This record gives sequence, structure tokens and C-alpha cells, in this order.
Amino acid sequence: MLNQFVDIGGVSTRCLIAGDERAPAVLLLHGVTLTADIWRHNIDTLGRDFRVVAVDMLGHGFTRPAARQRADIPGKIDHLLRLADTFRFDHFAVSGSSYGALIAANLYLRAPERISRLVLNGSGSCFSSEADLAVFLTRTYGNYEPTLTSSSPEMWRERLCGTVFDPASIPQELPPLLSLCYAQPWIAACWEQTISTMRDGQAFRPYRILERLEAIGAETLVVWGREDRGAAYDSAAAAVKRMPRARLVAFERCGHLPMLEHPQPYNELVREFLSGDAPARVA
Repeated sequence: MLNQFVDIGGVSTRCLIAGDERAPAVLLLHGVTLTADIWRHNIDTLGRDFRVVAVDMLGHGFTRPAARQRADIPGKIDHLLRLADTFRFDHFAVSGSSYGALIAANLYLRAPERISRLVLNGSGSCFSSEADLAVFLTRTYGNYEPTLTSSSPEMWRERLCGTVFDPASIPQELPPLLSLCYAQPWIAACWEQTISTMRDGQAFRPYRILERLEAIGAETLVVWGREDRGAAYDSAAAAVKRMPRARLVAFERCGHLPMLEHPQPYNELVREFLSGDAPARVA
């Protein structure tokens, strides 16, 4: 796995990269407060069969927007399509976690001819109702902003422990990295813009997926943790029934980050799906 900064339309963009350049392409997208590092247990394994790029999305991690560039949902999608062009990904799969799944689904709706397959992981922002999402955002992120720019590794470990089923699954290097990430003076404003957009029903409505599930025509794998406190399993089960070509797989003893909490079975599942021979089991 290579850790690189790649120039994407004048934006220095942090990417974790693995796999043969000639292999089928896979783009990995993290959640709202996290970074590409949630995929560290997956990149090299998937890189045996695919060209894998996990990216710090625009306004997240270590990818700082250019002056006067908005890190809103359209801005993120534009940035990701330019990234795909830079890597010469004419046709590629996308796997997104939580908010990253929302971006992945919107990316498909913007450019369906370019997206081969979708993997949507534990995403309340995709499948929750407008009212339920507003309650969740207020409860979960209401006390983040005052501490973001002065956060410690201990604070991040405590928050991550509330996200996963087993705290032992949290990589030791992740809390210090997040603390460093949010020490950057520009990032809190980008974070606040992301959260405030989702809290604003009118501003967020054009990017909601729940009302457009029937339009997602790509083969889609929905992966869920049974103990995910932030994304209700029932909402995923109901959503998959409305999607033309989707299947749902749930992991037991798993919270919000199945790719990090159960990396070996997750990698096997996703590799089979992206290879075109996904297993028949559906939760």
C-alpha cells in the first residue's frame, strides 16, 4: 500500500493505493469524521485482484479544498470524478462507508455509465428518513464541534469505541492520526459545512437517496453490522427491497464499521461481489 498525495485539479489529495494499474478499479470512501485509514485492513487484500484507491475526500482528512472551493456534496463528487480521470478509471466500482456510501450513491446517480458496482456499508445517511437522520445528527455530532480542533487521541478512541461493537478492533494508530488531522486549522469549517447541510432538510433533499432507491440500477451490495447504533438494520432491509439489483449481508457482533471490525470475511465478501460471483447468502 502506498500513501501518496496526488494532484487532482490543483487539490493535493491524500490517497492510499494498492494493486496493478491494469486491474479493475475500486474507489473506497470513508465516513464523515474519518479518513481513508478505515480501509487499512482492506486495501492490500483487495489490491491482489483490483486497483484500489482509498481517498481522503475533499474537505476531509488531509485533503484541503482550494481557495473558494466548496467541499459540499457536488464539490466532493466533482473532485472524485476528476480523481477517477487522473487515475484513468473510465469504469470503476465504489465502496462507501456511512456518509461515504451516500457520496457513492450520488456519484452513481451523477455518472451511472462509469460505475460498475456499488458497496454501501452501514449508512444511515442513505437509508434513514429525514426526521430520523436529523435526530441522529443532533444526538451524535452535537458536542463534536467545540472539541474538534483541540482533540486528543484519547477523545477519538472514546468516540470510536461508541461506533464499533468491540473496542479491540480499533487500530492503535487511528486515534492519534485523527487527532493530528483535526489539528489542521481549516478542517473544522469543512466538517461543520458537511454536518449542517445534512441537518438542513431543504439543502440536503436533492442528495437524499431514500427517495431515489429505484434509480440505482448498478449491482449493489449493502453490508451492515447487526449492532450498528447509528444506522438501523431495518432501514437497510426495507431499502434493499426497493433497489433493482441489491442484496443485503449483515455481520453479527458488528457495529458501524464492518470493513474494520471483521476485515477477513468482509474482504472475502467484497472480493467475490466485485469479481461478479457474490455469494447467495442474504441477511
